[in-house]
Amino acid sequence: IMFVNRLPFFMTISRHIKFGTAEAIKNQQNKTILAAIKQVKSIYMRRGFIITHLLMDGQFEPLRADIADLKITLNTVSRDAHVPEIERRIRTVKERTRCIYNTLPFRHVPPRMLIEMVYASNVLLNCFPLADGVSKVLSPQAIVVGMQINFAKHCQLEFDNDMTSCTTGAIALWPTGNEQGSYYFYSLSTGRRINRNRWTPLPMPNEVIDRIRNLA
Repeated sequence: IMFVNRLPFFMTISRHIKFGTAEAIKNQQNKTILAAIKQVKSIYMRRGFIITHLLMDGQFEPLRADIADLKITLNTVSRDAHVPEIERRIRTVKERTRCIYNTLPFRHVPPRMLIEMVYASNVLLNCFPLADGVSKVLSPQAIVVGMQINFAKHCQLEFDNDMTSCTTGAIALWPTGNEQGSYYFYSLSTGRRINRNRWTPLPMPNEVIDRIRNLA
């Protein structure tokens, strides 16, 4: 479990493929965490991967029976010990998230935007081959999800889009990863995440910036 400004995220990474996942969770209750584990399992199953073991901290011990029902063996580390691979992943995602946060012109951001910063950081880490991964050509994203990043489609915008917004009143977040090159946006009118594949960048007026600060 990773915390960013008190917001909890369920984080995973595969030991050899190095594919990482990040899922914002409402709480740390067993049923919430189990639902997140099932979601991760379904991601791998779409490409024929079978999860056989989960190496986790001791706090997940109460889930042993539920995880066994998923035909997965739970291996928990000893007290005061940690799993180095996921600890490193958490540290890297946090560092990337801080980098995005510090490029924004706002003192505070809504929780939804902070969640999207974490998602963006995690997705981009998955999009490039790793030296210690199973392939020097295919990225973890390509191996597990089956999507290769395309610069022309998926790298058109950066988070916040350099102080520009869409005509629908939104802030650019990160690419959805579909073939059309769509992007996720933070809607300034609803505070929800939306996705679009067409946008017209416009200068962000001061009143819009003030509105974002009020939302925070």
